[in-house]
Amino acid sequence: METKNCPRCGKVFVKIREPICDPCVKEEEKIFENVRAYVRENQNKTIKEVSEACNVQPKRILQYIRDGRLEAGQGMNGEIVCSKCGKPIFIGRMCESCIVETNLQVNGMKAASQNKSKGTGMFTR
Repeated sequence: METKNCPRCGKVFVKIREPICDPCVKEEEKIFENVRAYVRENQNKTIKEVSEACNVQPKRILQYIRDGRLEAGQGMNGEIVCSKCGKPIFIGRMCESCIVETNLQVNGMKAASQNKSKGTGMFTR
């Protein structure tokens, strides 16, 4: 088992999955739940307004959205954009059409790679 110092509080802990200790994970969840509840009740607020009301850095709120844990409120329209095409989104990193396009490209590359590794399968005599 790997022991580490928690980057948030400095305590030594056994790292299993989370990069921070259990008490800090619980504190992080409380902060997230507070932000999520505020956004649900205040859909018209911007990231800056949510940040100020919840005493959380804007980059943390943006990370919740990018991680798919939080859906942006209507007031955040245009603040979060697809990393591929720039279209406004409310959750994640890419819009639905870019996700579909990317998946098609990846599946096409996988199929091409599998075909190359199999060869033609034909023998000449």
